[in-house]
Amino acid sequence: MHIVDSPDKVQDVASKMLGNNLITKQSGPDGFPCNAVYMVEKLGIRSEFYLSLTLDRAAGCPTFIYSAAGGMNIEDVAEKTPELVFKLPVREKTVDHGEMVKAAERLGVATEVDQVSNMFQRILDTFYASDCDMVEINPLVMTTDDRIIAADSKITIDSNAFFRQKDLFAQEDTSANDPRETIANKWDLNYIHIGGKIGCLVNGAGLAMSTMDIIKLYGGEPANFLDVGGSAVGEALKQAMMLVHDDPEVEAIFVNIFGGILDTHILSQSILEAGKEIKFTKPIVLRMKGLNSDKSELLFKGREEELNMYYITDFDTAAQKVVSLV
Repeated sequence: MHIVDSPDKVQDVASKMLGNNLITKQSGPDGFPCNAVYMVEKLGIRSEFYLSLTLDRAAGCPTFIYSAAGGMNIEDVAEKTPELVFKLPVREKTVDHGEMVKAAERLGVATEVDQVSNMFQRILDTFYASDCDMVEINPLVMTTDDRIIAADSKITIDSNAFFRQKDLFAQEDTSANDPRETIANKWDLNYIHIGGKIGCLVNGAGLAMSTMDIIKLYGGEPANFLDVGGSAVGEALKQAMMLVHDDPEVEAIFVNIFGGILDTHILSQSILEAGKEIKFTKPIVLRMKGLNSDKSELLFKGREEELNMYYITDFDTAAQKVVSLV
């Protein structure tokens, strides 16, 4: 954050920030590229508070957390001076006036009950209307002209509410994200880039972890974690294969599928169709067990060299094969 006290300095500060990496405690040592600069009004601040609304599992409802010690890490306040942190469970969609009187007193602004109540209510309305996991204001400030204002805030939205909050999710800035992870999110694929030579396409997080472990056991290095879930066929499957195949670090691909919900025969057909469009140039080891895996095997039997795909049902043998290919 830069505080600029004259308009002439705005352009100078912005030009120094744009195009450079912004390094913070949250970004890690490499930081993230600064593509935009957000300019806000300089406030005359008399005092700072902390206020948030989040889900409390113990209370089983949304809960306000507030403190007169704002402008700093609330975890540190809770550890060192827990008596300064207050909680208010909310089981209605309107705030209780009596509780707002208490909150104003605890925040040290006893004469500003109406402003405090208005701020709490607006946060509560936002929380429900936007399917939030959390609304955090730090600091909430009392200005020198007696206004209570949210000087800085952070809001997180429940990803399961995407179908209701498409307009909000469309505003997300994904420029600093790994483009592969952005594509994966679009198709409901769970993808994490790791950087090895063996691309992994698996259904189920547990099997995905086991697949990476067994690749390491036999001397290989997994390139990614990719869980396609129980319904990755058609276009979603094609996108998953492209994510793995188009990674320049990947030299071979391991498709490891347990067919419970997922029909391995339909998946195999989708892989073959994707191959016609993507034109695979990297060897692929297919290990499928479960629903219609016998039919799947027939699609590849005798065509391994032609397709550059190796259908192996045994987990260990399949893992050793893909490691040998790199």
